[in-house]
Amino acid sequence: MKKILIIALSLITLTFAANAQDKKNSKISEVKLAVSNMHGDHCKQRIEKNIPFEKGIKDVDVNLKDNTVTVKYDNTKTDVEKIKESFKKLGYPTEVAKTAEDKKE
Repeated sequence: MKKILIIALSLITLTFAANAQDKKNSKISEVKLAVSNMHGDHCKQRIEKNIPFEKGIKDVDVNLKDNTVTVKYDNTKTDVEKIKESFKKLGYPTEVAKTAEDKKE
């Protein structure tokens, strides 16, 4: 009887944990921004130092080769326009980068 109870409690706990993780992941969005005036490591470091502290930002990946920044963010706390405004305050105007699919159209 104890084994059945332990197995049942374990299954309930695992189900609860999986649902909590799904809810957490559903709030995370990603945007790739084309960044103007980003020229070298100094710019990369400035963005990596400042943008993650903006409300809702979860991760920032700067690509100097393509002059893009991929930002993961909590879409319940911020949106693309607010993120773009944060870049603008640092002196880096941005626009949403066109993907390969966008360029085909």
